[in-house]
Amino acid sequence: MTKLTESLETTLAQERAFAYVADWSRQAEWDPNTVSSELIGTDAAPRVGARYALQVKMGPRAVPMEYRITELDAPGRVVLVGEGSGVWSQDVITFSQTPSGTRVKYEAEIRLSGVLGLLQPLLGRAFDGIAKGAVAGMKRELDAQASAAHAAPEV
Repeated sequence: MTKLTESLETTLAQERAFAYVADWSRQAEWDPNTVSSELIGTDAAPRVGARYALQVKMGPRAVPMEYRITELDAPGRVVLVGEGSGVWSQDVITFSQTPSGTRVKYEAEIRLSGVLGLLQPLLGRAFDGIAKGAVAGMKRELDAQASAAHAAPEV
């Protein structure tokens, strides 16, 4: 198993940061290793049991994974479990208020099975780069939303 931890700070308010990130159908907007992400079903609000279909880059190809929300405690924590061919992951994302906005902590556990499982000990650096890219993209999108919110005239 590979465990990854990254964090970021943004000026976006905690409730808004949580609402954006917990909506896993938007994950492809901030994770450069996700080709596409979409909600399975019609209930658009993130909730426990919500499922998402993703196409995730694995080397030169994209593979399907299905994620589901297993825990949701708005606006502080969301946990998603993803499964695909030979891949299992759990993403735990926590949000805490800071004096200037929000701190987001992203933790992932990744387990590979079958032939991929034999390669997992060699993939630590690759997984670390994937996590760093995802968090950098998340920060970019959250900061863009914060800038847009600050630029919008108050009503």
